[in-house]
Amino acid sequence: MNYSFFGTCYSDHQEFFDCLQTILDQTISPKEIILVNSGEINIEKKILDKIGNKEIKLVYISTKVSRVKALNLAVDKSSSKYSFRFDTRSRFTKDYAENALLALQNKSLDAAVVGGVPKVISSSSEFIPKLCAEIMGRPYLYFFPKHRNINYSGYSASIYLGCFVTSILKNIRFNEKEDILSEDSLIINDFLERGFKAYISSRIKVRYICRSSFFNVLKLFNTYGFCRANTIFVSKKLFISKRHFYVFISLILIVIIFSKFALKGLFFLPVILLIFNLFNEIILSEKVKNLLIPIYGTLCQFSWILGFSWRLLTIFKTSISKSNFIS
Repeated sequence: MNYSFFGTCYSDHQEFFDCLQTILDQTISPKEIILVNSGEINIEKKILDKIGNKEIKLVYISTKVSRVKALNLAVDKSSSKYSFRFDTRSRFTKDYAENALLALQNKSLDAAVVGGVPKVISSSSEFIPKLCAEIMGRPYLYFFPKHRNINYSGYSASIYLGCFVTSILKNIRFNEKEDILSEDSLIINDFLERGFKAYISSRIKVRYICRSSFFNVLKLFNTYGFCRANTIFVSKKLFISKRHFYVFISLILIVIIFSKFALKGLFFLPVILLIFNLFNEIILSEKVKNLLIPIYGTLCQFSWILGFSWRLLTIFKTSISKSNFIS
């Protein structure tokens, strides 16, 4: 049951080392850890010191490439049967790898990639970081996708990070077309298009350390919108899942209804989103009610719309499509 952890980092070295500790604490240790570091500081020796006497091989690559190319470079170096992706903000429970391996080897599931729904946690106990974490952890702000339901187990069109069968991942690879930003769902879509299955298990537990600044969360939602448009361009699919179709139809109907009265009616869209968010926070949310979340969440949703729209407007600008970040 050999497996590797692979991932990338840039300047977020402290976040990486916090993630690394949870990798080293696994009940089943990885055969190797593969890191592509695009930052300026060499951290290889510090990583080796952390690994210590554990029988874990370190594959350390220092090169300045885009994140997608870095991921493929790491995958190419994997010598294990299974390859588990990590992110510097991810924190794995001790049985993460054990449960992922069980799912991958479950013949009845027949899955080529598995994963878990991340539990979003705050980087500190201060008000704004906690608010940011609660925003990121509210599924209704994303219109209830399966891969954001912490209790969900089943097949999915998107998986956070992913635990892959290495041979299949090496064949499919992360999409490097134009080096554009894209969603995690793009690699899963490529798996599904080849006839493979992607499965989420509620037993595969992982945490995600949320950004501590609301402005950074706004930028993240903007990036999500930008990535959604990029995924459409790359996959040539307007809707990767039924949820995308239903949300799209709902928004179109709202626009048509309000545009009949007056163009000014379109400005009621944020009010409708706010009402939707308030309803879900008050009635459907199982967490402690916080009426600030629907308000801040509506701002995040509009940041998403702006990111999506910006990508559509810049479709022919290759200098933007080749970027690895949104400035």
